[in-house]
Amino acid sequence: MWRQVLLVVVVVFAGGQAAAVEPATQPSSLPTVERYDVFEVALTSTETFGNPFTEARASAEFTSPSGRKIDVPGFFYGGDRWMVRFVPDEPGEWSYTARLVGAATVSTAGRFGCTIGGRHGFLRISKINPYRFQHDDGTPFYPIGVQTGGYFRVGLDTTGRGQTWGSVSPAEWCETFGGAVNLLRWQLDRGELQLIRPDSPLDRYDTELAARMDDLFRLQKRYGFCHIVNLFEDMSLWGNAKRVFGQIRDLEQYKSLKADNLPQQEAYLRYVVARFGCFVDIWELFNEDSFAPNDYLAHLAKVVRNADPYDHIITTNYARPDQDWCEIVTWHEYMGMPANQVDVYVAEQIGKFKSYGKLVQNTEYGNQGWLSSYDPIKWRIAVWTAFMNESGMLFWYSAVKSRGGRPYRGNANAYLGPESRQYFRVLDEFTRDLPVDMRPVECSYRDHNEVRVYALSNGQTSVVYLQHFASHSRPSAPDRRNRMYVHTGPGSFRLTWVDPTDGKVVRTDKVRTAQQYLWVNVYPVTIDLACRIDRVE
Repeated sequence: MWRQVLLVVVVVFAGGQAAAVEPATQPSSLPTVERYDVFEVALTSTETFGNPFTEARASAEFTSPSGRKIDVPGFFYGGDRWMVRFVPDEPGEWSYTARLVGAATVSTAGRFGCTIGGRHGFLRISKINPYRFQHDDGTPFYPIGVQTGGYFRVGLDTTGRGQTWGSVSPAEWCETFGGAVNLLRWQLDRGELQLIRPDSPLDRYDTELAARMDDLFRLQKRYGFCHIVNLFEDMSLWGNAKRVFGQIRDLEQYKSLKADNLPQQEAYLRYVVARFGCFVDIWELFNEDSFAPNDYLAHLAKVVRNADPYDHIITTNYARPDQDWCEIVTWHEYMGMPANQVDVYVAEQIGKFKSYGKLVQNTEYGNQGWLSSYDPIKWRIAVWTAFMNESGMLFWYSAVKSRGGRPYRGNANAYLGPESRQYFRVLDEFTRDLPVDMRPVECSYRDHNEVRVYALSNGQTSVVYLQHFASHSRPSAPDRRNRMYVHTGPGSFRLTWVDPTDGKVVRTDKVRTAQQYLWVNVYPVTIDLACRIDRVE
């Protein structure tokens, strides 16, 4: 069959906007892209294929200013176009060779400039603190996450019965939640994000849907969100539903190294990684899977790792923390206790999973079914407690402000209205410039029957969080003997007390100690209180 590639187009995405640029011939005409933004090479062809996903392969080799060579897989974009997407991590002049391999091989070469810009790059496990995230550029990342449920239309601030709500555009939702949350979780393989249609062959993907997903990723990245992408929707712990690759409890023809459709599963993973890997920070293989054998999951993880030029973090849920390929521990919990008790349970769960020596991140959180979805104080205490225990919470979002009650009405997912968003922004502002090497230190509150206290410190900067679990309607006793101590080391310190409700500074103190522990007077606390302690010489 006669085949011919007609056109190669360089596409630069900056801030979510695409611009086509002819291949450069002079240094002054080089297309440019910011570091950690997306650079694209599109190859357009008039070839005729029975299946363009399997009968042609696009790829490119990129050479950095320092001489590193990076191989990046491409994908069939749709229509007559193949695409290679790349995220440069070095400022300076890059070069590349792109190719489309079918019956014949056609190559093209080009260059582009990379400027420093203000982007931080992908999420990584910190090399300084293995229980924290950092970006590629070293910026700490303290997650507050959401899974929206809807993607292309999203519910927002609805009061009503049942599960019916009005919806808004993704742009309006991002505008509303920007600065309040910073981590979004997507679930592929089901519902709106099902790239393989139920009536479609397993090696063909919905390119129109994929293009809409491209646009949504770009929009969310423009608002500063990072992403966890769940590759296979599952929930095999709760039943034996059918998915596109088979029954989710099938250990012969689905979750098996001997499954007939394993090559199609592998191809699906490679397609998703090639198309969306430039937007994603964490790959989560399954959602609430309890049946997949370890050797099968290890194989899928290896497929993802070999396809991913960015070495994104890989995990699964339910997590397999004893497996080397499972790099972080993700856990789910819908909690039935009241707000004043939630910190104990959150801290306990995080501590249990940290025993594996890996970063711990919640990827679904809400209330138990008979509780209301409206619980802003509980959400506030949960996210502060998670931060103070070197972890993060991710809410299964609900747009409905439900009343809850018995009998059981299904999970009361988290209604995150204006109050919750304000609380989350206070925590984000409080933690924004905190060093990633702060670790939990010894601390205590004299009256253990009223207040629990958590503390982090690196010796120069310390933070403390207090929760008045005895009652959220009356303040703790004003007796000045109700003091706390924190292991800071000797020295002089400036204390800034912050109200987690609105972020306002309650008061400031200056304290000096000659011992390893700093004793601090704690004035009445009604619900909770935060304190930043900075060493001053």
